[in-house]
Amino acid sequence: MKVHILIGMLLLVASSYAQEFKSYNVKYKLNGKDASNTIYIPQYKGEKLPIRGVMQNVGGPLKEFAHNNQVALIKGLDQGRGFSKELLAAAAKASGRPEVEFAGAIVQGISKGGREAADWAAANQERAIAVILDHSAIWHMNFPKRVVGVPMFFNATYADMYQNIDRRKSHFQWCTAAYKAKIACTSIIDHKKNGGHGGRGSTDLTATWLDEAMDFRVPINPPIGKPYKLIDVNPTKVGGYVSAVIAMDGKRSYHNKVKVTLKSNGANWWIPGPKSAAMYLSWVRKNGGSVEKDESASIKNFPIFMDLPPDLSRAVSMIKGSQWSQAHAALQKAKDPNAQITKMLVKMVDSNVSGHLSLLTKLDKAGDVYSVYQLIQKHSRTYRGIAAYDEKLKHYIEFFKNKENAMALRQGRDFHSIIDRINKTKKLNTFNLAPLKTFASKHADSSYGKAAKTALEKLTADINTKIPAQDYFLN
Repeated sequence: MKVHILIGMLLLVASSYAQEFKSYNVKYKLNGKDASNTIYIPQYKGEKLPIRGVMQNVGGPLKEFAHNNQVALIKGLDQGRGFSKELLAAAAKASGRPEVEFAGAIVQGISKGGREAADWAAANQERAIAVILDHSAIWHMNFPKRVVGVPMFFNATYADMYQNIDRRKSHFQWCTAAYKAKIACTSIIDHKKNGGHGGRGSTDLTATWLDEAMDFRVPINPPIGKPYKLIDVNPTKVGGYVSAVIAMDGKRSYHNKVKVTLKSNGANWWIPGPKSAAMYLSWVRKNGGSVEKDESASIKNFPIFMDLPPDLSRAVSMIKGSQWSQAHAALQKAKDPNAQITKMLVKMVDSNVSGHLSLLTKLDKAGDVYSVYQLIQKHSRTYRGIAAYDEKLKHYIEFFKNKENAMALRQGRDFHSIIDRINKTKKLNTFNLAPLKTFASKHADSSYGKAAKTALEKLTADINTKIPAQDYFLN
């Protein structure tokens, strides 16, 4: 499994209050009439981070997303499914956060509201960060409207058949057509069986998708008190790609024969990053669909920075290239170690190192020492020189000198080799599973024998199952 960059403002969670927001009353004039509203500004311990966007006041995973990504919440919409410039200017003044005046907006809506959100985004493309459409019926291929440069996310619950319309199928078709026109669009089906037309279903995948899509559209360090341009998202140049077919379960559709790849040609639609792609695939499986290829971990997603000084630009380049020890060393020499961006980049490095070490520990405890060995072989050069990693590396050098651990390593190599051959075989049959069955029987009491038994059960139930060997220990 490739250790990818940990991205977005999730890296700031450890230094922030748990979803704390401070509210401000807003009075302003709209179309010559008095208006009022409320803005909720995310608060961070010891830091005043710039607001990167606004969205309607929400709860649950979307509220957590807003806090993690420096997105302010606004109580009421005042311009269709969006926000007027007058409201944002007044909110900036009321909250003492001048960057709010020029912030882009995430717009969303259920059913007709989703189409109206797309209408607002089409009319305000330069201010729309992303569009979320829940349960929105598709009447034709430009209704909802397509918005070039603005990521669009279609969500439908598994159970909703309101008006006898299969929104899951039409969302899939809309996004397939829109992707060909270079619209950054994603279509998903909520895995929960209960849930009708009025609710939004699960919003954890929506929040994860927004977290990654926003990094392509909004600078992580927007200027304070002056306008700036959002970056148009070209789906052929960033993110990953999904190809699938629609399968039916009675009247309900689901995604089947799904591939998540790094190749844009022939894809049905776009997906912004590794976390949203991995979660989408888990939902596909829960809905009964098969996954034929999973390259989600290799999708690159990295925040955009504006006007960085040369020393920090070098550090960003090293982080993008996964040169963690060099990035660590460069940031230790930063001219202003207390600057917000410097601290943010330090947290990115620290978080990635911590995540890598946690993965090593998790695999070790689960019994997959071969994956531990592979990760050390592959990534030790990029982490050496960082004290926490050097200490862990010293431990594993001694660990693999032990005869028992060396024997487990050889057994792990055999298990991984069997699974890799199975995953690469285009047309599997029971004959191809014979080595796995023999291995499971021979090593029944070991962690690899137990993993082989699990793999055999999954493949017997669905011969098209494609799961990396490591994942039999992680899931």
